[in-house]
Amino acid sequence: MIKVGVDVGPLHGPITGVGRAVDGMLRHLRQQTSVELTEYVVSFRAKLHKNTQRLPFPAGLSIKSWGQRNFPPIDPFLKGIQLLHGMNYVVPPTKLARVVTVYDCWALLNPAQCSLITNDAMKALRRAIQTGAVVHASSHATATTVRDLFPSARIEMIYLGAPERRPPNSQEIRPDALSNMGDAPFIVAIGPEEKRKNYPRLVEAFALAAYEHPDLQLVIAGSPGDDSDRLQQIVHSLSPSLAERVHRLGQVTDDNIAWLYQQATVMAYPSLDEGFGFPLLEAMSANLPIVGSTRGSIPEVSGTAAILVDPLDVSALAEALINVATNSELRIELQSAGATQLQSFSWEKTAQQLVNLYNDLVK
Repeated sequence: MIKVGVDVGPLHGPITGVGRAVDGMLRHLRQQTSVELTEYVVSFRAKLHKNTQRLPFPAGLSIKSWGQRNFPPIDPFLKGIQLLHGMNYVVPPTKLARVVTVYDCWALLNPAQCSLITNDAMKALRRAIQTGAVVHASSHATATTVRDLFPSARIEMIYLGAPERRPPNSQEIRPDALSNMGDAPFIVAIGPEEKRKNYPRLVEAFALAAYEHPDLQLVIAGSPGDDSDRLQQIVHSLSPSLAERVHRLGQVTDDNIAWLYQQATVMAYPSLDEGFGFPLLEAMSANLPIVGSTRGSIPEVSGTAAILVDPLDVSALAEALINVATNSELRIELQSAGATQLQSFSWEKTAQQLVNLYNDLVK
């Protein structure tokens, strides 16, 4: 049995896309009889889950230090471990074999657009890779970019799994902010208001589409981020009647998101970069047609289940949204392709491929 130390920090706090990836990997790795996990957190403040070990040093200072040297050491606190897997871009320095999961390279490529904390994590990631950590890339697109940045690194592409289907008796709750929207058709975008999500251009594309589709609405469900101010400016630049058709919900519950997927006419995913893209698979699971971008992992994850356009081409994005919203035959084609595409992503397969990698590294 291989004993693996795993950073579960993303599960201690609001669950983001990374948190969902970590949760999926962990739940299925726990079912593997050949692996024993020691789950740890680098944080003084996190309220620990059951069977989670806290490493006794501050996260921010430790990550900053790990970008420069092998301090603080983690080996004295994780005894008996044979391998470390950092599932959130950071894996501490150690003499043991190491795996670090990289979902996308946006922060590596755009440091000026990232916070100091994120840039410190990227420095720690760079040093880990340069000192021998094996990269687990969640898509071919991410693996290609990592290979360009670190030509001598060992990179293993292992897809993540598809989200589990909600049980038939689960609740789907309409967000309160949409109580006055009635049954109007709407475009939905799921994800934080970050620059790489490209929401300002989505609003501009919606403005073009709205003139041809007078009832169409736009709903953006995601927590505030580094593009919220710009997004607010774009919405305010619209005419008052058009601005009223743009609904920014902020962070919503899973039940709210389930309602949005079930009731939306089309999902827009015009990101400038993605390392995987859980919302793509969630939309497919809900039979929701997709308009996505040609960037990052979106083409390989969506396959033929989406209409893809250049995310910088506002006119093309508007045309695609109108086409998918109004063309019933195209919608049926995309829904059928989505059902097929979902079968390519399995958490069981993800876990087994990770175990195979662990075995290889421990040998």
